[in-house]
Amino acid sequence: MTAISHSTHTKAVLLFASTMTVMSGAIISPALPGIGRFYADAPQVLIQLILTLPALMITLFSPLMGYLADRFGRKPLLMMMLSVYGLAGASGFLIDDVNLLLASRALMGVAVAGILSISTTLVGDYFSGAERVRFLGLQSSAMALGGVIFINLGGLLSDWSWRGPFLLYLTGVLLLPYALLVLREPSRVTGESAAHQAPFARLDLGRTALAYLIAMISMMMFYLFPAQLPFLLAEQGVESGLAIGAALSMAALTASLVSFCYGRIKAHLSVMSVYVLGFSVAAAGLFITGAAHGYAMAVIGAAVAGLGLGLFMPNTTTWLMRITPERVRGRVFGGFTSTFFFGQFISPIVVSGISPWLDSLREVYLAMGLLCVTLAVVVAVLGRTLLKADSAL
Repeated sequence: MTAISHSTHTKAVLLFASTMTVMSGAIISPALPGIGRFYADAPQVLIQLILTLPALMITLFSPLMGYLADRFGRKPLLMMMLSVYGLAGASGFLIDDVNLLLASRALMGVAVAGILSISTTLVGDYFSGAERVRFLGLQSSAMALGGVIFINLGGLLSDWSWRGPFLLYLTGVLLLPYALLVLREPSRVTGESAAHQAPFARLDLGRTALAYLIAMISMMMFYLFPAQLPFLLAEQGVESGLAIGAALSMAALTASLVSFCYGRIKAHLSVMSVYVLGFSVAAAGLFITGAAHGYAMAVIGAAVAGLGLGLFMPNTTTWLMRITPERVRGRVFGGFTSTFFFGQFISPIVVSGISPWLDSLREVYLAMGLLCVTLAVVVAVLGRTLLKADSAL
């Protein structure tokens, strides 16, 4: 392999690995009615946990995966996690006992924690400067687009059998030999220039915590669409599974498109400015969805919200890579993965908590839009005061 072709193969592995992760829990969403019928005697909470348990395990185990990657190396751990992802995920195709199925989902969640933490860490190890910024946008785009593809494939396979979507997890095993051949273990000293490393020789806990918080909130907002939009559409009389699936895919599709363009957007805006833009556009989409009285407007709202929310992951990873010393990069991105998926896990909990104070799901979307407007103002103020230095990043 030439140097250029090897770089292309490396990027392909990282993109495929990242694509499998973010919507890994939602792959089986279309099969939930069938799962519920098969396990009709099981408590409803267990059926719900089949969907949400992986996100909880990702939240709990991502920091550990980051530490292990820093301690024992990226490549060996990634190979192990790809194997576990494929085998534990696909085992649902064969399992008849609900408790055993939950155990396999928990193990699959641990694997996702490792895959996403290590894949993002390797981006920082392998690339720098403008190439890194472009690839982070491409990575986020691939993850969002993968969500569109995998959810629709899961829907197609669920028409055959509720067990069908579990076969999609075999992608982890299929990727393993390619990753084993292509990836190299990074050296402990990367190619970052001293000029980039010097200003951030120590981990900035305050900025890192803020980046984590924004990641959590953005994922909480994003998950409003796969978790709540079907119920909002049902209130409006939409019953077609195909129509609901298309609406669910819209936010992920537009998020993919804007993430793909992140490198060009970042060339003209600072990290703080991108956050302000993201919160503002997301607010507009949430307002449109909350005000919608028909299917078309709800879909437009989801699409607009996706344009804003698609900026957050590449922007946060870009920021973290600039302010994180190489020696603790694995741990920091393990924490990032944890908070990112914690936002997914708490999204329905937050909605359940505020719903008694509101009259309908429409008002939930409107309230979240107001929250986004508030956060846009807060970040804009921080960018001009306490985080003024980050406005140059």
